[in-house]
Amino acid sequence: MPSQLESGKAFEYALANALYNKIKDRQKAELTKNDSYEIARRSYNSFDEKERSDYDLAAQAGVRHILTIEPRLSNPVSSDDKISIMIQSDMAGIGGDVRDIIVVRSAQNWEIGFSAKSKHFAVKHSRLSDNIDFGKSWLDINCSREYFSEVTKIFGELRYLMEHARMKGQVLKWSTLPQKHERFYKPILESFTKELKRLNEENSSVPSRLLDYLIGRNDFYKVIKTVGHTTIQGFNLHDTLNHDSNSRKVGDVPRLKLPTRIMDVESQRLNKVIITFDGGWSLSFRIHNASTAVEPSLKFDIQLAGIPPSLYTHREKW
Repeated sequence: MPSQLESGKAFEYALANALYNKIKDRQKAELTKNDSYEIARRSYNSFDEKERSDYDLAAQAGVRHILTIEPRLSNPVSSDDKISIMIQSDMAGIGGDVRDIIVVRSAQNWEIGFSAKSKHFAVKHSRLSDNIDFGKSWLDINCSREYFSEVTKIFGELRYLMEHARMKGQVLKWSTLPQKHERFYKPILESFTKELKRLNEENSSVPSRLLDYLIGRNDFYKVIKTVGHTTIQGFNLHDTLNHDSNSRKVGDVPRLKLPTRIMDVESQRLNKVIITFDGGWSLSFRIHNASTAVEPSLKFDIQLAGIPPSLYTHREKW
């Protein structure tokens, strides 16, 4: 069965091609066939004909609506005003750019991006370890020595267990670790939330920086394939979406306000917390192992648990 990653890559391929095929006959357009494109193409081709058809229909539905709210996609200002479509490398997400597909008009100094998702609404899959300063990489604010002292003990135990198994010629698996939630997930999550609270107390910009990192430092449309319809969400944090060639608003994709306060941090189960902000934002942080074999790091599945009522959302049937 294809993984969630392969499903997402397949939808990236379908969406990039649907956009290119829709606009290429009316203007100069190019679809960059780079390494990321080839990875997405192989994922798309790993599905059977019926599943590929569903990806195509979902992508076409998304493109159909996006063209109505982004007129620059289909209205060049001259015969030389070429539009370029490119699937980005996953490495872009490490720097805070969550867009999977970038569309550029160099002649107008304009670009727009799309995040392609298949059946899920996740925003990020960031890692924690004793070698990762999440404060620095997420917020540009260093984590404390106390935080690293706490997590180094926990991840150090994982390294010890891995080395002990290796010396016996074995590969240690998470499924064989007794009480892994109580011994590893819960204390790591507690150290994370305690450090985030400390950073927030010392820096009033933490809520906005956190959302800016997790949602993306560039405005974008999230295009989500679900059963029978495609959901389009407009994350217009910097007011760059939904303009015509004269930079005038042409529709109703409102600018979103970043939060200014953390209102509550609520633990749910041993591996999950919900962080609630002002303005209608809330995030779910679920920590888990990212692979079958034990490794000295854990991974977050971070999802939007609550969104502002002003977030532009449209469902297009297919």
